[in-house]
Parts: sequence; C-alpha cells; structure tokens
Amino acid sequence: MQKIFFNQNTLILNNYPPDKTGEIIKFEELQEIGLNTFLQNPIFKHTGKSYWVSGKDSKELLSYFMNNLTYVPAAGGLVLNSYDEILFIFRHNKWDLPKGKPEGRESMELTAIREVEEECGISGLKIVANLPSTWHIYSLKNDDYAIKRSFWYHMHVDGRKTLKVQTEEDITDAQWVKMPVPEKILDNAFLSIKELVNYFQSQR
Repeated sequence: MQKIFFNQNTLILNNYPPDKTGEIIKFEELQEIGLNTFLQNPIFKHTGKSYWVSGKDSKELLSYFMNNLTYVPAAGGLVLNSYDEILFIFRHNKWDLPKGKPEGRESMELTAIREVEEECGISGLKIVANLPSTWHIYSLKNDDYAIKRSFWYHMHVDGRKTLKVQTEEDITDAQWVKMPVPEKILDNAFLSIKELVNYFQSQR
C-alpha cells in the first residue's frame, strides 16, 4: 500500500482495497480518462477524503503516477532536541517541517541538513535515522501536476537552539514543540506531515 496526498485528501494505491470508507477508483478507468483529467475533478476540492486506486499492485500504480506527472525530489528533517521537542516551521498558514530540493548532485542527506540549517538558522545537526518518505501531488501551470517525494530524516541537535527563519521562503515562524505534539498543531499541518509526526511518536 502506498499513500499519496493531494489537496488534503489521500490517494491510497492498493491492488485489493479493504472494506473501508472511501471511493474506489479502478486503474483502467484512470488510464481511460487520463491522470491530469482525474486530478482536475472537483471532488478534490473537498478535503479530508480517501480514495482507493486499485487494479495493479502499489509499485506499478506509483510508477504510473511518476511517469505521467513531473517528478520532484525533496528532503527534510524531523529535528528533535535534548528536551524532546520537535522543530516546526509555519509557512503558508500551515505548520510544516523544514525541507527543500537538492542542489546539483547533492545527496538527500546533505540536502536535508542544508535545508534545515537555511530555513531555521541552526547548526550542529546529526542524522539519527531514516524515516518513511511522503508523497504528495501539487498543481503546476497549464493544468499540469507534479508529484513530490520527500525523503525524511530523524535529526538530533543538542540543547534548544535559537531559531531564525528564512523569510524569503515564506516562513513566518519556527517553534520547538514538546512531544506529544498537540492536536491543534497537527490539525493545522499538511496530512503528510501529520502522518509522519504521528508515526515518529508511535515509535518512541
């Protein structure tokens, strides 16, 4: 099973969807109408819904999305300090985690560290472990769409660093948030971020 987030909705790629709430979309129907036309459907203006895409295994379905949309890699960090606080940024009226695109031939690990340093003005980061990647789709110009894979890393930093946000990236605030992260923060985060943070907290 693979999840892709789109407009605060969830596309679940799974050959045999279980008997759960959510509309089922067959791969053959998706091919017939085309992926761009499918994503322009007004149903996606209503947030908080789940849609099961079935008919192939999740890897084949994910390949179909990647081959028919613009693929964009990114990397970022879930940063934990010495006080069990997670570093959040506030951007575009949502709580988020720092991340960005690689520069040149930069590795995903170096990209993640650089982006956290640039967006939050801190140093001394250490990667502790890989976290699950998240996938989301967003619109481009001319009715095209991109699919972004965000590579995530659990990072540690000593103490409680003073934060200085990168305002040119539309970041207006950054905060250390004590675990467990309050629901009011997660409810105002993108679904991919909420799922990642909940996964991280469940493993501790």
